[in-house]
Amino acid sequence: MFTEERWRQEPLERYFTQNPGPGMLPFVQGSLFFRRSVRDLSEFYGCEPTVEAIGEARQRHNYTELARWLFAEANISYLLIEDSVVDGGLWTIGECDERLPPVARRVMQLEAELVKFLERYDSATRLLNAFEDHLRAMAPTVAAFKSVVAYRTGLDIGRHNLVELERAYSELRRTLTPGQTPRMLNKPLLDSMLWMALKVAGEVGKAVQFHTGYGDPTLDLRLANPLGLRGVLEAPELRGLRIVLLHCYPYVREAGYLSSSYPGVYLDLGLTIPAGSVHAMRSALHEATHLAPISKVLFSTSARHSPEMFWIAARWGRRILAQVLEQAVYNGDLTTEETEWAAERILSLNAADLYGTFASPPTEPVVSLF
Repeated sequence: MFTEERWRQEPLERYFTQNPGPGMLPFVQGSLFFRRSVRDLSEFYGCEPTVEAIGEARQRHNYTELARWLFAEANISYLLIEDSVVDGGLWTIGECDERLPPVARRVMQLEAELVKFLERYDSATRLLNAFEDHLRAMAPTVAAFKSVVAYRTGLDIGRHNLVELERAYSELRRTLTPGQTPRMLNKPLLDSMLWMALKVAGEVGKAVQFHTGYGDPTLDLRLANPLGLRGVLEAPELRGLRIVLLHCYPYVREAGYLSSSYPGVYLDLGLTIPAGSVHAMRSALHEATHLAPISKVLFSTSARHSPEMFWIAARWGRRILAQVLEQAVYNGDLTTEETEWAAERILSLNAADLYGTFASPPTEPVVSLF
């Protein structure tokens, strides 16, 4: 989450787009997500449903107290935080854990963690051996691993021989600037790292999240279709690995198919909910459950930066889930009694099984990934 200083400076529109560039901000107020959320926030703050009134109302609050209030209202019990972004304007995981009601745990982004090792090793073999040792040592301290290879070279993760790997790594090393963090687009190295990391994750019992579908403009959406992971899902050495497909839009049906076909595949609709229209959110959850077992569907907030966004996401996550389950009863897919089981699984227990973060099974809370 943003520090108080950063939170007070950022325009409200910043939270409603995946494109942080100034060119997109003038258009944000035209989105259904923004207009719906302005009414939600005006209700929370007890003010007029305008950007100006909300801005004035939120500035009157103590930031930490407001954040605690919003998380309590949202009934969020656990924060699973990807801490790959080096940004002095964010609270650390420790600060979130200390200041907010939910328990905060780390999700390690594999690509960002690998970058820290690049300058230390002169060969890809030594690098990956050291990185494997690091993952095994860190596994007990993290809730899960995560890959954003969809943003880099795509989800079609290939296999590369040693000569190809070492040549690619040598070329990468020549482009490094000391003290600067590179944006890695080296497919042989990224793919080879992932094959190793996925094997480690399966052996140590950690789930691996993959960003799929909707994201910021640095993502080539054509490369983010989860069907690209078929090679990974079919790999015999990765049997028993649990993979979570995050976000999924517009590939929700594909994600649902994969989760219905492969025992280790789960899908999480965070970000698709609440960023879509009400119709889109409802459709996404309907499509996720066309094929996917209820025990493999999750909802997380995927919120970040502003405490208001966690509250908005949790509110709409529960609301959309209630509407979809009501329709399932009407259609004859579920009984009224079964909807209670389904809601508990999607909002909390599926995540508890996957990430092992709950000391005891909660009854309703949302898990928040960001």
